[in-house]
Amino acid sequence: MTWTETSPGVYSTELGGVEKIYRFFSHLFKPTGREHWGLYCSCTLELGSPLSHSDPAIALRDAWKALRQEFPALAIVPDGLTKKTYVLPDASRVEKWADETFFVDRTDPDAVLASYPARDTPSMYFFPESSQVLFLASHWRIDGLGTCMIMERFFSILAASTPSPAAESWTNDLHRVSPRLEDALGAPTEETPEIHALAQKQIADHHKNAVHAGGIPYLGDATTPPGSPARTFIKFNKETTSALIAACKVRGISVTSAFYAALASAVLSLSQSQDESPEKYTAVMATNMRNYVKPPYNSKDHAVQVYIIGRSPTVDHSCTFDEKTAQFAAYSKDWYNDEFLRAYRVSTRTHYDAMTKRPAPPAGAPPPKPPSGVTLSSLGVIEKLLPSEYEGGVVKVTDFNFGVSMLTRQMLLYVWTFRGKMSFSINYNKAYQDAEATKALLEYIRQVLAKEVGVTLEPEEKVE
Repeated sequence: MTWTETSPGVYSTELGGVEKIYRFFSHLFKPTGREHWGLYCSCTLELGSPLSHSDPAIALRDAWKALRQEFPALAIVPDGLTKKTYVLPDASRVEKWADETFFVDRTDPDAVLASYPARDTPSMYFFPESSQVLFLASHWRIDGLGTCMIMERFFSILAASTPSPAAESWTNDLHRVSPRLEDALGAPTEETPEIHALAQKQIADHHKNAVHAGGIPYLGDATTPPGSPARTFIKFNKETTSALIAACKVRGISVTSAFYAALASAVLSLSQSQDESPEKYTAVMATNMRNYVKPPYNSKDHAVQVYIIGRSPTVDHSCTFDEKTAQFAAYSKDWYNDEFLRAYRVSTRTHYDAMTKRPAPPAGAPPPKPPSGVTLSSLGVIEKLLPSEYEGGVVKVTDFNFGVSMLTRQMLLYVWTFRGKMSFSINYNKAYQDAEATKALLEYIRQVLAKEVGVTLEPEEKVE
């Protein structure tokens, strides 16, 4: 990745392909002052000695500054829709950055998330009354697994009481900024007619599948402006979680594939087009590219970057539950090949160009025909990336939540397991869905899983 020094100490570079796509979406609702698809991660903490005997806000702010030193990409700012800028740090700039990004808040995470403010930098909130922290970051800057990684490092720094970086330690640290996905993959830069043909085929296949994504009934119409982002979730206790995982293993299926199959049934049942009897269902599958980027970019040192892509597996509604799980599982294997890599730069650029040529919606209004389907993303076992305890109990994470701010009719469903308990949480916008509709969707998925996998799935906790 090449940076250009535009003025002394100020550097600029082009956003990568997937960065541009997410930046475009985050910018769609700028007139509202809110961000679409902004990521969040909230955690409840228990602080042991010595943190319990000092002001935790000071320790958290110092840890936040130390995190910025290790990950200078936290201080990068967007420049329009296609570029990003970085200013080399010194002590005063870092203090100013901390003042603008670290907040002590007397409300709670849900109050902040209800308006998810649009900012050019990430932010960390501390809620002293509930001992919670909340991390917000644009999706063009980081992905879900990267968010778990950055929180792990934040808690490690906090527990170790790492001192705030000394002024003389701030240097030219551009080498610590992770490269764009296409560069981390080592995608060729050459463009030939054959490569353009491969890219067009990839895009055509995606569009052919995308028409089968289905749509959930929604409130309002094409002129209804977005309301507040919201979420509903179900959490299972340890026994229920273990039973579900064990039952899936016995059947030779993955938990993630089971959720995709259950979601396919739910979308068909709740679809707006039941009278059309759709034959196929397409899922939007977030694919972790950290498994494919070249070393050292597949490590935690490169948490602050977007190393995911979206793919669109399609199954027939006539298939049995087991057949659907097998098809979703097979789709996740052996797809990465030389053709994909050779065409990646061109196909992503073409996708972005097509999006930006669409007419912009009126200020504050959703696109005229936005999707109203449900996207599923599995974070897996959170402790693989974000342990629940640090330095022998100096910091304990007792609860974990993750999601995105939604300003369209689309809904995002996240599945994860933390401290032995499985959660599935759905993000939506109150202007287009209500709590009852989202609870009905989650309940339908729960019932399908219970029936097809053969376990009792009574929730430990439901939150709306």
